[in-house]
Amino acid sequence: MKKRLKVASLFITAGLLAACGNSSNEDTTTAPKKEKTEQTSETNTNAGIAATTLKDELTIFSSIKAELDKAKEGQTIDWKMVTTSYESKLKGGVTTAAPEIDEVISSALAGVESKDLDENVARQLVDKGIQSYFYKLQKSTQATAEEAVVAGKTDEATAALSDIKEMSKTVFIPTAEKRDASYGFKNEDSIAQAINSGLTAQEEAITAKKAADFNVAKQLTDKSIYRSFYLAALGYAQKIEDGAKAGTDEKELQMEQAEGYGFLLAIEESLAGGDEAAVAKLKELYDFSKTKPADVQFKEVESLFAKALTEKIDGYHEEAQEALEKKEVDTARVEAMEANMFVIAMKPTLENRLGKEKAQTILTDANAWYTLVEKGDVKAAEQTGDRIVDALEPLN
Repeated sequence: MKKRLKVASLFITAGLLAACGNSSNEDTTTAPKKEKTEQTSETNTNAGIAATTLKDELTIFSSIKAELDKAKEGQTIDWKMVTTSYESKLKGGVTTAAPEIDEVISSALAGVESKDLDENVARQLVDKGIQSYFYKLQKSTQATAEEAVVAGKTDEATAALSDIKEMSKTVFIPTAEKRDASYGFKNEDSIAQAINSGLTAQEEAITAKKAADFNVAKQLTDKSIYRSFYLAALGYAQKIEDGAKAGTDEKELQMEQAEGYGFLLAIEESLAGGDEAAVAKLKELYDFSKTKPADVQFKEVESLFAKALTEKIDGYHEEAQEALEKKEVDTARVEAMEANMFVIAMKPTLENRLGKEKAQTILTDANAWYTLVEKGDVKAAEQTGDRIVDALEPLN
């Protein structure tokens, strides 16, 4: 227990529940049974990656992004360079990890070549599509690291974590910093800070050879990245609605739809574990070929996300309680942390829909619930957990 509390203190430093006004341990989790199949498919992602190193892939991504970003300065994009770079160094890995993402990227590149697709829309689909690929690659690399920790293979676990750090530095943290800026997240609320804190906790768990602590820590990293992508997609819905009301050019609004769609690609499989119908509708709303920007309503998008996420939270609460009753505290605390990570991700929606006071209460209860789960207090954890689930019911 002393070791667990030490790990918990790292999460207090990360600050994800510091806003609750007390010390807390709000972070990470291994997927409960609902997501075991998702995790298994991600574990297989490494199997067919093209004969290209991660360093090569990240370098190519950076060069593609730099080329695409020329459009922001009114410069011409060298689409031949983008296409050649993608097809030679990234396509093999993307196709293996997530063929649906490759389909989006390849269709965007083909659309530009045929002049059937606006370049700004295409560049967002390519950029965000590749970012979504790296998110899935991060998931599979986390699984590799976890297996190594369990097997006592410290060097292998460290190598896998090093890859995750490189992906975070190049892809995830820059995106998280944008979300921090757009939502005004600072200090304990910072997504970028949470990612870095998760990586540090994972490294320490590897050194200590504590597989259970690693499983908790990896979810701080993973679900903070998830939070960044989710809030990005949600934020674009608001921008689209506001832009449509202000008379913004439709092409610009379609570009924002494409950005939201690209970020949704990373997390749609997980979200569908909560509510498949809600995710199908979200994809339709972000698809500019199916939905006009003027028909995108933030309230509807927010509700769909909330429905899927609250279903996931409910599932993790059930799994955590079942594990506690079996005296499987390590499993329970991992699942409890994942539930709490999704609660934290929903903080803006909780405040919008339920009010800041109610949101604060839910966050405080989530913190207390995790502590009870960690202690193995079956009855008290169930009572507090039920209170959280009931408070989220209006969003489901």
